[in-house]
Amino acid sequence: MNDPLIIVGAGHAGGRAALTLREEGYTGRLILIGDEPHLPYERPPLSKGVLQGTADLAGCSLCDSARLSELGIEHIAANPVTQLQPQQHRLQLADGQWLQYAGLLLAIGGRARRLPQAQANVLYLRTHDDALALRTALKPGTRLVVVGGGFIGLEVAATARGLGCEVTLLEAGPRLAGRVLPPVISEALLALHRQHGVDVRLKVALESIQADAVLLMDGQRLPCDLVVVGIGMQPNVELAAAAGLDVGQGIRVDTHLRTSAADIYAAGDVCEFRLDGLYQRQETWRNAEAQGRHAALNLLGRDLPFEALPGFWSDQYDWGLQTVGVITPLTISRPLANGGLLLFYLDADHRLQGACGWAPGNSAAKDIKLCERLISARLSLDSASLANPELSLKHLLRG
Repeated sequence: MNDPLIIVGAGHAGGRAALTLREEGYTGRLILIGDEPHLPYERPPLSKGVLQGTADLAGCSLCDSARLSELGIEHIAANPVTQLQPQQHRLQLADGQWLQYAGLLLAIGGRARRLPQAQANVLYLRTHDDALALRTALKPGTRLVVVGGGFIGLEVAATARGLGCEVTLLEAGPRLAGRVLPPVISEALLALHRQHGVDVRLKVALESIQADAVLLMDGQRLPCDLVVVGIGMQPNVELAAAAGLDVGQGIRVDTHLRTSAADIYAAGDVCEFRLDGLYQRQETWRNAEAQGRHAALNLLGRDLPFEALPGFWSDQYDWGLQTVGVITPLTISRPLANGGLLLFYLDADHRLQGACGWAPGNSAAKDIKLCERLISARLSLDSASLANPELSLKHLLRG
């Protein structure tokens, strides 16, 4: 009997890869291994719909168990891989059994970065079970302190305000989401959250978390009932590192998403790939979806380079943020209706490399899709035309 293809990690990227393998005609044995007890699901709803109680696990799952069974995908749940031996083409599960593989995809994601001090009133948000625990705790009038001004912290803060909580958000840096957003969007986020009653404090440092308060290094004491920590994700590189694969801030891959072992690929949050010559990871829905599909194709021998544009979105109250491509120093701004903003990022030849839209609801989505087409077209663009809201992007696309 031929050895199976195995996907380690039954989250979004791993689940998408498994489904793609079947869609592309692979009929051999296919095993999907996860450390959670759940079916593959998408994570963006956790900080919004699941936390609000308007969405459940079934609503954010990629498929149901009947579909997996129909496709002949063997789902091994709550039984993580503990050891990987690339030279022997085998791996070991937590229950002790060994499995041989013909090809392997590591889509093992990461876990929430944790504070060194553990407290019963401190919660994190990474998994569906985390979201359920947090939803139970967010009652009207709950005094919540959110540690971290990135997207997880901001989305939790917005959802908690909608549920009637009193929210204080602490960010160590000088602005919100400073690693991934330009200052003008950070300022807009700050104004929006303060407008909705969030007490946002920048450039603050934690001293300790007590049972009923958070203490800051400057001596302030913030009484609270609950603390949610959103200070980033720790990629799960330990399995790959112990197996001798090349790792950095993630599992390093080549342009085909292949690791330093020829028949092992990586995808999703844990995958560290080159973009503009630099290694980086993309912790986004878009990246998990694209890399899961792409790794599946290359497991089938397609040998295709991964060239998908990065991008992400975030919902903040009744406003939406959408980005595509990469940020460059040359930035052109265009005002949008209802106080929105569109930013264009150009290279030295005035070709579009990236864009960022900030607008009510989903109203910037059409512009961002047109920006994707402009990036692919590699046209030299006029700055004044980009800045002019009266001139449609479709017109620019026609050259």
